[in-house]
Order: sequence, then structure tokens, then C-alpha cells
Amino acid sequence: MYTDYFLKFADEAEANAALFAEQTNVQGDVVETVLVPKYAAVDVIGVIYKATGNVLPAEDGSGEAVDEMAPIDGWHANVRHTEEAPELEAFRVFPATPSRAWA
Repeated sequence: MYTDYFLKFADEAEANAALFAEQTNVQGDVVETVLVPKYAAVDVIGVIYKATGNVLPAEDGSGEAVDEMAPIDGWHANVRHTEEAPELEAFRVFPATPSRAWA
């Protein structure tokens, strides 16, 4: 059984602090810091773009119109975890039509 979370953060730094832990790997003289997920699965979406309702001519000269897109506020991610994660509730959103969801 999994618990799924749709999350919205102010920016990428806030998301990284909430979703990942830093791990330092040392191999000889090489020191590397990597981000390790705190949860079973993390799907970083980042910025989500939605159609504005305006239509623009294609830039490739094909004559086909394309939807104008604009970013919506926030930095987005989905989390699937093996148990509830109450620390994520402050970032949780409930989209009517998610941009991405777990299969």
C-alpha cells in the first residue's frame, strides 16, 4: 500500500530540502555530495505550463497555430511513499486534473 502526494513548493530549493537528504560519497581524493530521496519514489516535475487561451502562429513557418503557454506558480513534485508522511502536508495540493500521476 502506498500513499501518494501531489506537492507544490515555492521553488526548487524548498522542494529539495523537503524531499531529499544530502549524502557525501568519498572515493580517494574525490568528495561528492548527492541528493538522496527521503521517500520511496519522488517524481520531480518542476515548473508546470498551462495554455493561456491565446493561439500563436508556429515559429517554424508551417502555418500551424500553437497554444501560448504560461508557467503556473510554484515548483511541483509527486511523492509515493510506503506510509503516510505528515511532514509533506504543508506542501500538499489536490489538483482536479494532475499534470502527471503514478500509474
